Amino acid sequence: MNLIRTVIIDDERYACERMKKLLTPFKGIHVLHYFTDSRLGLDYILKHKPDLLFLDVELEDNVSAFDIMSRLEDSLYRPQIILVTAYPHYSIKAIKHMVFDYILKPVDIDELKDTINRFKKSLSLESTHYMKAFEMLTERESEVLKYVIGGKNSHEIADLLYINVNTVHTHRRNILKKTGARTVVDLLRIKSTEND
Repeated sequence: MNLIRTVIIDDERYACERMKKLLTPFKGIHVLHYFTDSRLGLDYILKHKPDLLFLDVELEDNVSAFDIMSRLEDSLYRPQIILVTAYPHYSIKAIKHMVFDYILKPVDIDELKDTINRFKKSLSLESTHYMKAFEMLTERESEVLKYVIGGKNSHEIADLLYINVNTVHTHRRNILKKTGARTVVDLLRIKSTEND
């Protein structure tokens, strides 16, 4: 199993350090970094594209987890998110934003263990689903996917395949739709697992 690359964002340093310590015994979880400044955390996430984000709801300067999620969705990249908060009243909003889980502080180790186990299981199920879904891609969609995995952007792919950039965007949307993936990063993670 590949390491699940993880980032923690909480405006309290103690909460970040505690979460990192709680995650240390879990095999397969690798905490890349933690942040008390959500802007720095967001920049890091967009640059390093982790698989999983532990995110407090109420952050510094009236920034919320939902603001962070909106920015991630605007960037077309969204890791799986586990909200960790002292406030139970955000749970409905969290469901609407399709977070993986919602854990109340102080974090209970048994609850965290259950969440991590379910997350790992979902990755395994996702992997099986995506591999079957790859077989449904057209030849052109498979070509586009190969270039996406190779790190090419839509304009570069359009030039390489001698097609319009809007056509590339259409192929990318179709790939996500056929596979049920939320982001291209989901596909990258599954493809890298497939090639191990």
